[in-house]
Amino acid sequence: MDDFIKITLVANAGVHVEYNGLGILVDGVHHEEGHPFSQVSKTDLQHIKNGTDLFKNLDYFLFTHEHPDHFTPQYLLEIIQSRSFKGLFLPGELDGSSDLALLLKQARSISIPCWSLGLDPGEVERVELADDLIVTVIGSEHMGPQYKNIRNDCFLLTLNGINLLFTGDADYVAEYYVKALFEVPLDAVFVNPIFYHNPNGQEIINKIFRPRATVIYHMPLEQDDTMQLNFMVNRDIKRYERPDIQTHILSEKKRSITLSASSIK
Repeated sequence: MDDFIKITLVANAGVHVEYNGLGILVDGVHHEEGHPFSQVSKTDLQHIKNGTDLFKNLDYFLFTHEHPDHFTPQYLLEIIQSRSFKGLFLPGELDGSSDLALLLKQARSISIPCWSLGLDPGEVERVELADDLIVTVIGSEHMGPQYKNIRNDCFLLTLNGINLLFTGDADYVAEYYVKALFEVPLDAVFVNPIFYHNPNGQEIINKIFRPRATVIYHMPLEQDDTMQLNFMVNRDIKRYERPDIQTHILSEKKRSITLSASSIK
């Protein structure tokens, strides 16, 4: 069995994870305006719908929260009506939009397994999907005081013993992660630029996550970078880099990182 995992940037925090013919898309169905981050292109949304290009292998969708730079339920509703999937990990229905409720209703009517989450901070839910695929959901709050009541589900993917943590817009609060990640060796952790920039975020990376690699994502493409996040991140890497933790930036469309038990590139 091939133990290589390929993670490819789609847009913003949207990444496609491929392993041994299995495809997982995290935060990769959206095309809304009104925010300073890059959208999933209409072309890629069509590829997702048709099962072509990068998305030929696509079995599961995972969404950290229902914000328009991460997830548009209406687009996913169209997609699940066009091809079959093995499961959807969705934000909590009680706090979600009417579009999310409609999506859940339709998915259940066509027998797609759904997990409606939005866990409380520090709460953990473990779902064993196959012998070599486990999804562990870790509850957190969205960073920023204006989003304090928004739940953000972090996803720990365990693929053939390789652990990948996707944090979305999770706040840099150590208590969210300590118990959930106790004695869990992380091969790669995906954090947004604000998490990486903040000293509390750095302390969590270095003392709790302790990954083989830190991947900075949720980055606008160069032509969309009105906040100069690429400049900030490159400066922060020079400030915070450590010889025992590799650091990668996912800010170029379709850029990929490949991981195995022995290497990251």
